[in-house]
Amino acid sequence: MPFSICCGLTLLCLTMLPLFRAQVISPCTQGAFSPPGPAPPCCMEASKSTFNEPVNTCFEQKKNTFRGCRVHAYVFRTTRNNDWCADPEAWWIPQRLKRLQQRGIHCQVV
Repeated sequence: MPFSICCGLTLLCLTMLPLFRAQVISPCTQGAFSPPGPAPPCCMEASKSTFNEPVNTCFEQKKNTFRGCRVHAYVFRTTRNNDWCADPEAWWIPQRLKRLQQRGIHCQVV
C-alpha cells in the first residue's frame, strides 16, 4: 500500500506537536525557581498603596525578568491567595519586609 500524503501529514503533525508544546511553556515555570504554591503573576504595574492582609509568601520581580514584565515589584501573596504588586520605592516596603523576615518569610527573587 503506497504511503499517502494524508498519512504523511498526520505523522508530521504528531511528531511536531511535542516540539510546539515545549515552545509555549511560560518562563515562570522554567528554571530552578520553585515557589510554594503556584508561581506569582507578572506584575504589569506596581502600587505604592498599603494593604492589611496577612502575607504567606513574598516574591521580588526584577525588571524585565519575564517577557512583558517591565516593572520592578514585590509580589505579596496573602492568606486569601490574593496577589499584591507593590512598588519597591513605596515608603512602607522596608518595614513590611522586616516584619516578614522576623516571621521567617523571605522574598524569593523571580
